[in-house]
Amino acid sequence: MRVLDIHADHCAFEAVAAPPAEDAPEPEAPTPDTEGRPPAPREGGFDDCLAVLVAVEGTDASDPQTVARRTAIHLADRAADLRLSRALIYPCPALSERAADHATTVECTRALAGALADDLTVVRAPVGWHHALALETAGHPFGATVSRFDASPAPGDARAAPDWTVLTADGDRRSLDVVALDDPTRSTCDRPAAGQAAAASTGPTPPAGPFAARDDLGGRHLSPDGRLVHDLAVAHARARLRDHGATPVETPATFDLGASAVADLLGAVGEPWPGADAGVDGALRVSTRLGVCSLLRDATLSRADCPVRLAEAGPQRTADGGATVPTAHAVAGDRDGAWAELRAFATLTRDLLTDCGHPAVPVCRAGGDADPARLDALAAALDRPVLLARHGGGEAVDLTFRDPETDRAAVAPRVRLDPELASRADLTLADGDAPLLVECAPVGAPDDVRRSLPDPAPAWLAPTQVRFLTVEPGHRDRAAALAGRLADAGLRADVDDRPSPVGERFDRAAADRVPLVAVVGDREAEGGDLKLYDRRADTERTLSPSALVDALHERVAGFPGREPYGPRFVGEGALSDVFGEPDAANGNPTG
Repeated sequence: MRVLDIHADHCAFEAVAAPPAEDAPEPEAPTPDTEGRPPAPREGGFDDCLAVLVAVEGTDASDPQTVARRTAIHLADRAADLRLSRALIYPCPALSERAADHATTVECTRALAGALADDLTVVRAPVGWHHALALETAGHPFGATVSRFDASPAPGDARAAPDWTVLTADGDRRSLDVVALDDPTRSTCDRPAAGQAAAASTGPTPPAGPFAARDDLGGRHLSPDGRLVHDLAVAHARARLRDHGATPVETPATFDLGASAVADLLGAVGEPWPGADAGVDGALRVSTRLGVCSLLRDATLSRADCPVRLAEAGPQRTADGGATVPTAHAVAGDRDGAWAELRAFATLTRDLLTDCGHPAVPVCRAGGDADPARLDALAAALDRPVLLARHGGGEAVDLTFRDPETDRAAVAPRVRLDPELASRADLTLADGDAPLLVECAPVGAPDDVRRSLPDPAPAWLAPTQVRFLTVEPGHRDRAAALAGRLADAGLRADVDDRPSPVGERFDRAAADRVPLVAVVGDREAEGGDLKLYDRRADTERTLSPSALVDALHERVAGFPGREPYGPRFVGEGALSDVFGEPDAANGNPTG
């Protein structure tokens, strides 16, 4: 909501006529703002008052009461500073290029008048009319301000610090202090329990890690290994969503913030305005919600078609630039179906994160009206403790999966159900009823998978699955032949024959997250069995090259494969000077 407030010696209006256009909405009817309050009059005014010109924006539809409350606090403070006791609220859509639709404007201005009436005498001009406006300003240096308010959480907002409990898999709700939790879950509990925000968008940005380097443009560039991890994570998520029955679709990755249809839909789906204050005309999408809702507006679905599942992996704006984020949406015909989809997406997300080696902790924020029995069933499906916060009203459920080692993610793995989303977005089934939408981002941003890739990495996700370390220069050819044999079998292997001590090259393998390391000495160079160090299991064993291929195939069965993006020999890549050699102590490039 954009507000121009002016100290006026006199301000008055008169509703002259309704808009003549055939497609214009009906002007606001003279109905009471709230119970016991008079309707918006056709004319009115004050001497010595605060004239409040208001432009309601599309995103205000997501939470008009919060927007109105924040605006009213500002206006009451302004009136107190100017020693005024009266305010005239006048709808002025021209203040914003992204004005909301008629219904949202009526709802928000009514809410503003109601919130402000506790402190001031208020008159509000009705929405949808051509008005004659008379305005005489007081003309002093502090007589006017321009402000903008939205519904995004603010520091100190009561909604940012809910009461947390632990919902166990057997349906019990217990205090954080009495539940026996494993260390990763407990560490995640401690942050929200101490009053810190539990949303995944808070906290310091994690380091880039050994697979990326920061650039001067405010983002990062990926090394070949980082690109490989990213592509494998996306491919695996796409395959799992396809197996789940999600049909691939493609929706626009950018949108025009100046288009009225975009403004209406952004408000309905609750997306923020990227770059709104900077006057940006177009923006990379924040999520696929906007495009999917637009697609479903044009679709003809019956209740018998549900559930309908759609999947997409495309670029999105994230906290640190942009990322390719796999997402899925399910269209359900009723609440039972929607909760079934929520549970299915939640377990799919849990399994994908386990595949990536991430110790994710489920954190659930649920509206006060959400059915406790359904929440019990969600925890039972996940088969692990869920951090649960009940807040406000409504039935919306937002389930995020937190990495206890990381306070912030560009896009956290997430499953959410907003029962009112389809109605706000004007989506209907063939029978005229609104469906319910469930949204899922099963691995979040794959950039975060790369950032927090465990050491050692799961074999399917490791850029190098096996590394051969030579003891002497004469062992290079044998090591290269072994690496080539694995490559011919569809596996990823490389050779570290640099003149550094073997121990330092082991440290480099750790920094590169390599799960299996073999030393090639005289015996191995003559065709003997390999001594293999399994860094994931922390074991050592001897086996033949054929047995190594078979064992690794068994580990990666069912996961996507890729040829290596990097060089066969460590240190010979074309980008080695750009990213440098990782520091084994902290996993960051040193070059």
